[in-house]
Amino acid sequence: MEYSSVNLELQQVPYKDFTSYDAQSIADKFRQVIEGEGPVVDDFLELKVLKSYSIFQRGSLIAPFLRGILLSLCAVTTVQLDCDGQEHFVFWPERFRGHESEIEALSFPEFAEYRTSGQKEELEDGCFRSIADYPQLEIFNAMKEQLSSGEPVDREELLTLTNHALGFLVKGRQIRETLEMVLKAGVANGAFVYNRRGRTIRLR
Repeated sequence: MEYSSVNLELQQVPYKDFTSYDAQSIADKFRQVIEGEGPVVDDFLELKVLKSYSIFQRGSLIAPFLRGILLSLCAVTTVQLDCDGQEHFVFWPERFRGHESEIEALSFPEFAEYRTSGQKEELEDGCFRSIADYPQLEIFNAMKEQLSSGEPVDREELLTLTNHALGFLVKGRQIRETLEMVLKAGVANGAFVYNRRGRTIRLR
């Protein structure tokens, strides 16, 4: 499944005036994206909304203003660490309320899909996601699909297959470390079984 982008109304707001702009309008756009594109990671979400006002970077003034509005929504959120140890919120549509702990534990079969980004130069603005923009449950789901035959898969091959399934052609440091984090989480929660001698992974 490809990532489907919500089209936000485009407006022109000067950077210096943004923090005095209508907060309700900004909140409404956040809700549009969360309900239409969720799950969506905080940085991706904030930058998408900001771009709709013709502003392309947050900066030290806008960042806390934007984050304050986003958190005031009291939307359904989970938390994940990226490969550099930074904490991020993932925002989910309202229908996922009450399942936050299952989602964070990568043990939520009711959401078994993942959405590929494809190549950045071939996509409309707002559709491309880097690996940091992926909710980890989506990465887990992509990895799980590569194991769906039930046969053991070489660990390195699994990382490569998952990388391609997500839409990436190369596997840089950030991608590799993120995939390894999700793989370890899948082993830890019992979804995957790791054979250390053969360095293979299979579904439990």
